[in-house]
Amino acid sequence: MSRLSTERYLQARAFIADRGRTLERLLFEHDFERAPVWPVLDELETFQNDDGGFGRGLEPDVLTPASSALATSVALRVLAHVAAPSSLPMVRAAVDYLRATLVENGRVWRIVPQETADAPHAPWWAQDGLEERFTGFVLNPKADIVAQLHALGDAAPRPWLAQLAADVLVATTGVLDASRSSGGDASLEMHDLIGVTRLLDAPGLDEFVRSDLRSVAAPVAVAAVRAAVRAAVDGSGYGLTALSIAPTPGAHLAAALAGETMTELDRLVASQADDGAWWPAWSWGEGTDAGEASRVAWAGVLTLEALRSLQVFGRIDRE
Repeated sequence: MSRLSTERYLQARAFIADRGRTLERLLFEHDFERAPVWPVLDELETFQNDDGGFGRGLEPDVLTPASSALATSVALRVLAHVAAPSSLPMVRAAVDYLRATLVENGRVWRIVPQETADAPHAPWWAQDGLEERFTGFVLNPKADIVAQLHALGDAAPRPWLAQLAADVLVATTGVLDASRSSGGDASLEMHDLIGVTRLLDAPGLDEFVRSDLRSVAAPVAVAAVRAAVRAAVDGSGYGLTALSIAPTPGAHLAAALAGETMTELDRLVASQADDGAWWPAWSWGEGTDAGEASRVAWAGVLTLEALRSLQVFGRIDRE
C-alpha cells in the first residue's frame, strides 16, 4: 500500500500555494491547516453574479463572466464541503438563481449559457449540438445540483427538491432503458454517473428514492468502474475512476469498489508530478494563453482533490 511521503505532501502544498488559484489555496488551508472558513466564502463570492448564479471562470474551462448551471454546481460543491449554513446570503442567492433558471419544460438546467461562445472556452463547450451531447440535460448538471442542495440542508424548498430528486431517478431509469434497447449493456455517460452517485450519497435524500436509485444505478456504476480499470493501459488517462464514484470510505459504493479504490490510491501516489502537482489529462490544444491558464488552474484543483482523497483514506504521512 503506497503512501504519500511528508516531502511529497509538502511539494503538493507548495504547488497549490505558488501556482494554484486563491480559492484552492484557501480551501487547502481550511482542509489541512485548520484555517477559518470565512476567507473561502469571501473568495467564492467573487465568482458570484448579481443574478445569484456563479460564473467568472469558476469552472476553469468556461471563462464567460455570465452565470451558468455548471459553475453554480461547482460553487454548491464548495459550499457543501465547508458546511456553509443554508441561511448564508450567498447560498440563498444561488438557490434563487437555480429556481429562476430552471427550464419548466422538463425541469432541467442548460449546463452553460449561450454567452459561453463569447469568451475563451474549451472546445467541448461549443454550443452546436450541446443539448444532444448532454442528453437534454436530464442528468448533467441536474443530478449534481440536486445532490449539493440536499447537502446544504434547508437551503431549497423541500417539496421542490423532492420533485427534482424524483426526476433524477426517472431520468436515470429512462437513460438506462434506452441504452439496453439499443442492444448494448445498460450504461450512463461518465459525468451523468458521477452526478447520480453523488445524489445517492447526499444527506437528507428521501430513503425510498435512495433505495430505488441504488437499485437502478449501483450495478451500472460498479460495472463501469471495473470496465474502466480493465481498459486503462497505465491508469493515467481521463476517465471514470473508483474515487469519482466512491470518494470516501462512507460512500454507498465504497465497499463494492474497495479493491479498485486501493488501486486508484496507489496510482495517485505514483502519478504525482515532479513539481508536486497532479496535472489534467486534457487540454484545449496547443497555442492558447487561456488554455494554458486553464490547465494550470485545473492542476491546482486536481492537486487539492488528490490530497483530499489520500487524506480521507489515511494515505498521507504528514510528520
